[in-house]
Amino acid sequence: MLSDKKINNFCRLYQKGNSMRDIGRKENVSPNTVKKYLLRNNILVKTQNIVYETKSDSKLLAGLYAGIWAGDGTQYYDKGYRIKICCNSKDTNLITYIQKVIFDLFGKKTSVAYEIRNRALIRYNSKFIYNYVSTYLSFSNNKTLSVCLVKKKHSSDFLNGFLLGLMLSDGYLKKRLYFNTISKKLSEDALFILRKHGFKPHWYIQKRSKYGWNDLYSVNMTVSESKKANTLLGQVLQQTGYNKGFHAIKGYGPAEI
Repeated sequence: MLSDKKINNFCRLYQKGNSMRDIGRKENVSPNTVKKYLLRNNILVKTQNIVYETKSDSKLLAGLYAGIWAGDGTQYYDKGYRIKICCNSKDTNLITYIQKVIFDLFGKKTSVAYEIRNRALIRYNSKFIYNYVSTYLSFSNNKTLSVCLVKKKHSSDFLNGFLLGLMLSDGYLKKRLYFNTISKKLSEDALFILRKHGFKPHWYIQKRSKYGWNDLYSVNMTVSESKKANTLLGQVLQQTGYNKGFHAIKGYGPAEI
């Protein structure tokens, strides 16, 4: 129970122009606690959809977001912490789903910008989310070439979410599962998770230096194992509230396996 003096201090500092985050730091409480007592004292709180902490402690959602961002995410600082997830504009189910994942995990509303060549960008600004990915992912300035998990020791929920995120972004699964990336370490992360489920994925390198391109690391599986992987991904999707299966969310139509 907070003292009246502390609560009055929240109100005084906020009315002087301090942010809820700054007040929380000064008073050693969370920004949400500051907000709660401001509202109780009938102080109008500015709602800018600023994220101070995760809305959910779900490790599955954490892994799912990390996997989606590892595959299709970019972020940079330009008068704000800008984050984008790139999708095909025709993948309307997937776009809506990713927006829901971001909202369920962070309580963050996002917008979509549609560009030429069927490209859609899910866009949002957040310092907290910008820094959040570094909790789980390592990457250099060339994110696509270097991104990977900081460590492989995570809960099963996190790893399953991460695998689903990778497959929703850079994966392909109709009769056979394929995951392609120019990050060698990210391909090894995918191998590690699939092997934890007892699968025996194949891994090979497409040498492309003679074309001036980075080598491509490809993970794939047999038809029979791909069918089991499709079931697994469908089960993980169900845990997030999506019940139509992997083929539907990727826009493939009816399952072929």
